[in-house]
Amino acid sequence: MSTKPTSTHHRWAEGSIVYQIYPRSFYDSNSDGIGDIPGITKKLGYLEDLGVNAIWLSPFYPSPMADFGYDVADYCGVDAIFGTLDDMDELLKEAHERGIRIIVDLVPNHSSDEHEWFRQSRQSREDRYSDWYIWKDPRGHDKEGKPIPPNNWVEVLTGGPAWEWEPARQQFYLHSFDVRQPDLNWANPEVRDAIKDAMRFWLDKGVDGFRVDAVHFMAKDPLYRDEKPNPHYVEGRDTRYGALIHTNNHAWPQLYAYLSEMAAVLKEEKYKHGERFMITEAYPETHNRVDEYLEFYEGMDPEVAAPFNFEGLSLPWEAKAWRDFLGTFHKALNDFNSLCVASYAFGNHDQHRMVTRMGEPIARSAAVLLLTLPGMAFIYNGEEIGMKNGNIPADMVQDPGARGGDGRDPERTPLQWTAGENAGFSTASRTWLPITDNYKTHNIETESKDPDSFLSLYRHLGKLRNTSASIKHGEFEVIDTGNTYVLGYARTRGDERYIVLVNFSKKPVSLSLKPDLALGAFVVSSDPETMLVKTATDKVELRAHEAAVFEGVVTPKE
Repeated sequence: MSTKPTSTHHRWAEGSIVYQIYPRSFYDSNSDGIGDIPGITKKLGYLEDLGVNAIWLSPFYPSPMADFGYDVADYCGVDAIFGTLDDMDELLKEAHERGIRIIVDLVPNHSSDEHEWFRQSRQSREDRYSDWYIWKDPRGHDKEGKPIPPNNWVEVLTGGPAWEWEPARQQFYLHSFDVRQPDLNWANPEVRDAIKDAMRFWLDKGVDGFRVDAVHFMAKDPLYRDEKPNPHYVEGRDTRYGALIHTNNHAWPQLYAYLSEMAAVLKEEKYKHGERFMITEAYPETHNRVDEYLEFYEGMDPEVAAPFNFEGLSLPWEAKAWRDFLGTFHKALNDFNSLCVASYAFGNHDQHRMVTRMGEPIARSAAVLLLTLPGMAFIYNGEEIGMKNGNIPADMVQDPGARGGDGRDPERTPLQWTAGENAGFSTASRTWLPITDNYKTHNIETESKDPDSFLSLYRHLGKLRNTSASIKHGEFEVIDTGNTYVLGYARTRGDERYIVLVNFSKKPVSLSLKPDLALGAFVVSSDPETMLVKTATDKVELRAHEAAVFEGVVTPKE
């Protein structure tokens, strides 16, 4: 089975390498211990050398930082911590001159409680913004006369009640996340128009697209019915949020109409020639993940929008699981619409780092997989140098989600630039989160000089992806390797072909090559101690958890 691109024109998103920057932790240019936008501009050369085609910026908007920028107080500004709108203009200018696109985070489900919309909405039921958030009357009062929330919904971060009483209105407001992040009412067309206007503001600035946060929560049960208890919940093992089965508080069908409206903005006459693109964050929740991903492609416009593919975070590290998923997923996309763009991510600011989850050998193997698959490849800052989760002392915990269990601070520690003080991230006496303890060995300066390092592997793969027509835009075909533990696939375009082999076993394996697995020269391996030779043979010996790329042999079609 193979998937064949049918278009000769390729949008920038196809085959692109996108680097996610968590601005607080990338580079501090003004010595306050917090990363900023001028710091990103200063380091664009590093990203260019890495082969990055686009940057995704996590939120930099004005915010009280209850959830570090995901509580937006102004959708059309820059928080002073990170710089100014002029700094953003400079970043866009400098990045575009280097051929690097900019994608910004968009947070449409909720705002900050300090946003002017909410300040007014909470004061009166008669205000212009009174219906811009989700307000509900109490379902009754308890014996002490206290109002009872309208249903049993809980918020994601801590599993506590998702409703907060507002004395001024004598009503509850809904917050699917932190109490300081009230949910916007997407059933109100004025809200939808306001978010689309914010999109236009940034598109007019020159941004190339959006990563759209927590989209599932934009669409709730219109009747706001209770959730059922989860019979499989185990207290102490599962998060408190997992105590309920969540079928009503998110992911209702109207979601796709909302996202379609947003995608339509990117195709307006003013913007469509710039090939603007958006990627939606929605973790799959059903047993049939391919169908769930496909619903997003069908519900949006695949010419300008795609859902994140999170199998790199959730799929078991097993050859069969990946073989089955990749074959089914890419066939489904091709059968539906050749404009569909896959978007793979193996890490982000909400998930434990790859090295912590997988260990270094598998994390290196996953890098080969990520950067040779079709579509968009997302690298979270620090993964390219093998950063691991940091240890966060109790007095430095920042994440509000830590109150509900395992917080997200460990994967957000500052990027490690050098082996010097504060890992070269900042000259401040104290950084906003502590530097992770492997910075002496795992840093950009040291790894740049080591041909066997994580960074050298990522740079090699980045260069290969950007210079190879087959890996960037070619057909994708899963190949039978004849070994249960080895995933194989080919990327082919014209007379250029590459074959990727990934050993998912913790033991070495030997492959006897079949005709459709004819290999040419060895190109790159995830394992610095690889025993692979530079020329083709009839057998391949892969070390434990080794992933390797070879030139392939294109068989002429009769």
